[in-house]
Formats: sequence, structure tokens, C-alpha cells
Amino acid sequence: MLKALIMLKRDREDKEQDEEPMPLEKLSAYGDSQLLILVREAVDFCNDATRSGKLVRKLEEVATHDSEASARYPLVTGLNSILIDFKNRDIGRLKPCSANDLTLYNVGSNMVLDSTLLMKVSDGMSKRKPDIYESRYEHLHQSTSEFSTLSFEGFATFMESNQPSWAQSSRCAVTAKQTEWSDIVSCTELKKSQGPGSWQQPLRRMWEQHSYSTRSLIHEYEPCPKSQETLSPLYPVSGSSPTDRGNLKRGRTSDEPLNEPSPKKFKTSSNPHEQEEPLWSVHPGLLPTEIQCSFYGLELLRSRWDKTHNDSFSLRWYDSQGCIRTHAVSLSGDELPLVVATIVLLQRFLGPMRGKPNIDLKANIDGREVLFDVPPGAHPRWEVRGRRPLAVRPLPLASQGGSSDNLGLNTSSPSPETSLEGCFFKWYWRESDRKAEKHIVDVAKARALKYLPEGHVSDVIDHLPEIYHSEDYELLSTFHIRSFCQLDTTGALIPCAMMSKRLVSMEEAFEPDEVRVQVWDILRCLFLLWALGISHGDVSLDNIMSTLPSEDGTKRMVLNDFDLALVMTPGDESPGKNGLVERTGTRPFMALDLLDDTDKLVKRIRRYDIESVFWSLLWYCSRKWDWTEGTNQQIWGRKWRWLRHLNVKDPVPDADVEEECIPLWTAVAVTICTEEHTLMVSKTQASLLANKPPRTDKDFLELCETMFPRAERYKSWPWMDFAVKEDRGPQS
Repeated sequence: MLKALIMLKRDREDKEQDEEPMPLEKLSAYGDSQLLILVREAVDFCNDATRSGKLVRKLEEVATHDSEASARYPLVTGLNSILIDFKNRDIGRLKPCSANDLTLYNVGSNMVLDSTLLMKVSDGMSKRKPDIYESRYEHLHQSTSEFSTLSFEGFATFMESNQPSWAQSSRCAVTAKQTEWSDIVSCTELKKSQGPGSWQQPLRRMWEQHSYSTRSLIHEYEPCPKSQETLSPLYPVSGSSPTDRGNLKRGRTSDEPLNEPSPKKFKTSSNPHEQEEPLWSVHPGLLPTEIQCSFYGLELLRSRWDKTHNDSFSLRWYDSQGCIRTHAVSLSGDELPLVVATIVLLQRFLGPMRGKPNIDLKANIDGREVLFDVPPGAHPRWEVRGRRPLAVRPLPLASQGGSSDNLGLNTSSPSPETSLEGCFFKWYWRESDRKAEKHIVDVAKARALKYLPEGHVSDVIDHLPEIYHSEDYELLSTFHIRSFCQLDTTGALIPCAMMSKRLVSMEEAFEPDEVRVQVWDILRCLFLLWALGISHGDVSLDNIMSTLPSEDGTKRMVLNDFDLALVMTPGDESPGKNGLVERTGTRPFMALDLLDDTDKLVKRIRRYDIESVFWSLLWYCSRKWDWTEGTNQQIWGRKWRWLRHLNVKDPVPDADVEEECIPLWTAVAVTICTEEHTLMVSKTQASLLANKPPRTDKDFLELCETMFPRAERYKSWPWMDFAVKEDRGPQS
């Protein structure tokens, strides 16, 4: 993996401006030669008592500590000694980073962290501060004015020798600068193993005898067959606690971008392993995004790390947003040069390899190219699978000399003469074998124009988002790192920039009595989309939005976010071979059958999207649910227990349901409970023996009508019976 990173660094950062890209065969040879040089330099460092003495002493000191907290300080000093030693050394043709991009390690408790950006770890607990974090020296330097004159080496020395003073100063809320997660390059988790054990002697023996060998390391880590690869596991992001109203709520806090969709912290990955499998069994199709690819280097150590050692502490690297992490690193044995080589390579990464590609943002709006920025300080949303979406109101580009934000997108002050007031920008990662949202929405609109009766095309088009521009950035696709590693490129991620007409949340735009009527806009749109061959696959409260009110107050519900949607042939009942596809959805809103199904591939059908609408409305009324944590099966059990205790003849609203929401809550609860009971009865042996016809989607909607009476405009044509009947021809 280190070789692949070296190849990618050469292709992206180290070639001259006008130099032609290397052919793959030549690039591979370059990777071999530079890897050999890098590992040789690391071995020389470890065998040199003068250079590596501090590292070994600090690692031995780590082994003497009884707690993780006390072991962090010597470990930070040891890691920083590597960075200091190699800062000004030439290593083959690997270009060093700029002085401003040099990094140092620090103890997480020694900082004032922006508490509005919490990191979630796999056990569901909030982790406000990492054990150890790596940040650019420039950011650490700016954290407090008291040490602004210290050099890079001086800063590291002060952190080591004056730890209490440094900790107190950097934690001082008055003088210290708040640290945002975007200021952090990576984090390190230090864990103490259970039971006794010490590895000081093996480490010192290897060091004193100069026993580290380049030949043995390079020989042992030759590429293994694809089938033998164990890939770096993801770090699943869990949602907020059931009582946390910060994610799905009515109204917005002052620090949220205006009219911005809530972050979808509970979205289920398209890959079934993510929710159900342990961390170490992730499919190769779901490696993290390339802007976080520095963590791939640690995978080279994986086979050594998995061996049993008689040590007490281990390290685990993860990205600053808590989306991915490596296996644990053992702090003993003869793999020390590989640890050093990895840290040194990460130190030499430039902006593009650290997630700062310096992209000039532009969009084609109504035939005119518009340059724009994202607001300074805008924070990327974080989700599962390592995706780092950013959803903000765009700003017109004032000049070409803007600064770079935390994603490497050009930013500057807004220009008053250009207005993007009605636009919304989204930067997101998607699987490269999935269609872009704009493509899917365009296909849906084209099919509506082609197949729907004249006068009813608007029943679909008016309730879809208006996407002006969509652009993929192939250069940043994870396809490249996969191919350099000779891994399966299926499921590689690619970043996409999308500009669309601004929408507002349904909670902000519609009162409960309006929702009860206008939800038929969404139900009808969903029903017709399936007839036209478009499966949404992720209906949620966040994805049911509203247009901005017109001058006369008119507004429409809009079905948004088609990044998990699939295009099929009109008339098909389900997409995918034999109707089986990857499980998708946002778990609090997923249909019960989807959550209960233990198979890794499921049949996606229309009634699941319809059912998700009502789970979304239930969340609109009440947020006490614990339907965000645990496995799919556990969430299914909690939902089912809630239904089982509901009396449909006299439903009692949950305690946190506001009075204005009670009629809507009652209608939703009775509809879901009645439908699930009716569906269960239809599957009983008595019903099957009676040869009763299976329950249809139309039956479900007719049941909905008893609690959500349709206004006249929804009865104007028999859309529940609509089907594409003409010759389909080739489809997109």
C-alpha cells in the first residue's frame, strides 16, 4: 500500500507542471524504487542510536505506564522525534511538503475543541477530543499567541519539556484559538491491552543490535493476491441519542447554515456489511475516499499488527471526522521501521493528498457559466463510508485570489453584483458505478414528458428537484489508488459537485394540517416514478422538502436526494437482477420488512418507499424514538414493539407530541399499525388457502385515504392504475 501511495503522490504531486504522466509500467517501477529508498531510510534511522534513541526511550516509557492517559505524552514526543529528524532530509524523489504544511502530534486534551462538531465512534459514544491528534504546525502555532515565535523544532521541544505549561495555555478558553475538526489531519487512539506484559526488552534488543533489515521488510511485504487482501475497515458513524433534537428537528440552531438539509447521520450504506458485519470484514468496494487516502499507508503494516504480541499498548489511526480507521498497531517487534516509513511518507504529503485539491468551482446555470465559492468556515457534513458531503448556500466568486477552505475548495469574500440567492450547492462522494443525481432526475423528467397523460406531467416534474449543474471530478476518484494497489476497482468513489435550486425542509415550510393534505403530492409522485422506472430507495424526513414560497404563498412538496436511486425499465416491479439489490435507506424511516430481512441483498419494491413516507411523518411529530442505534434487527424490534402496544381504536399520542401535531400523529400511527396488521393477516395460512389475491400498493394507498382524505385535485385521474403501455424502446 505504501508503494501505491508513492505512485499516487508522484502522479498527483511530485511531477513537474508540464511533465507528461508516466505510463503505468514505468510508474510501478518508480514506486518500487522509491519504496526501497523510503524503507532503507527508515531502517537506517532505527539502527542509528543517535537518531532513534529518543523514539525508543519514549516507547519504552509508554510501556511502563498503567493508563492510556499518562502514556499519551511520551508517545507524542516519540512520534514527533521522527517528524523532526526527517523534516529536512531528502528521500529519493519524494518531494517534501511546504513549511506551513509540516505536522506535529499533540495530546487531544491540550486543546480547545469546537464543541459544535462532535465525533461519533463505533460504540455510539461521543468523543469530544481524540487521544492524540496530528495537526499542521501552522494551526498549532496559531492556537495560542504565547508561543508564536517558536520554530518547528522549538515548538516540539517546548511541548515535550514544558507539558504542563503548554497544556494549560492551549486549553485556556480566553487566549487559545478554538480547534475545528477540519484543522486536524488525523487522530490516534491509544489503547491498553488487558493483562500483564512488557515489550521493552525485545524493542531495545533489536535496536541495540542494529537488527533491522531492509531486505527482510521489503521481501516480506510483496503484494499478495487480490483474494488474500484484508482491507482497511471503515469507522461507522452512529447517530445522535434518542433525546438529541439536533439532527431531525423542527426549527434550526443559530450555527447551522440557513435552509440547509439536516445531516443524514443514520443513512444505511448500500453495502450490507456496514451495519451488520464487524469492522474487519468490509468489502473492497467500500474503501474510504481518496482525500483520506493517507490512511491506506498503514494497511501495509496490517499483517504484522495482527500477530500476537506480549505488549500492553496499541495504536489505531482514524480520520478527523471519525469515518474510517485502521487496524491497531502493535508498539513492539521488528516492524518499527515500517511504522517510521509510514509516518515519514504521510509527513511529505502535499495539499491534494491531504484532501485539499484546490478546485475552482463553477456551474452552468441557464446556459451561463458562473464561478462561485463556498462560505468561509463552512463545515463538511460527515456520514458513513467515509463520505464527506458539504451542503451550503453558494457565494459568487469575488476574485481569483480567494483562500482555500477545509476541503481545498477556493473561497473568497462574496461579490455584491452577482446573486446566487436561489441556489444550493452540494459536494458529495458516490460510488462511481451509480448514476449521478442529475442524470436520474433528468431521466425521470424525460419519461414523465413521454409517458404521462397530457396535463398530468406536472404531477411528477413539479415535485422533483431542479438541478442546474452536476460535475464529476475523475482525478480524485478512488479508482486510481485501487488500481495502483491491484485491487478490485468495483465500487470506487468519485466526488461530485452539484448546483440546484434551493429548497427548504418540510418541517420549516409546512404546518401539520398542511402536511396531512399535501403528503399526497409525494405519494402520487413516488407511485408514478415507480411506474416510470425510477426507484428512489431513500425516502426520509430530510428528503421530503419544499419549494420556497412564491409571492402568493404557494409552495410544493419536493422529493429530494436521488443519490441512492436506481433507474429500471418502466413497468418493472423491482430493479436489479431477479429484483435483488443492495439494501439502502435511512434506518429510522426504513420499512419494517427491510429492517427484518437478514439477507445481504433485498428486493426493493414500491411499498417500501410508500411506508417510509409515513415513518418520516411520524418522526415529524415526535422525536423520542431510539430507532437510530444498534443493528437493523434491533431497530425493527423497537419499531414493532411500539406498534404492538398501540391501540388503533383509541391511540394515545406519545408524550412529546405537540398539540398541533396530534391529529397528524394519530393518522400516521393508525395507518402504519393497520397496514402492518393487514399485511400480516394476508400472509397467514388461512389467507393463502383461501386463494385471496396478494395485497397491492393500491390497497395500501386506499387504506391511507381513510386517515388522509384526498383533496379533489388528487382524484382528477386514476393515477393509482397508471402503467406504461406503449412501446418502451431503448431506455437510459
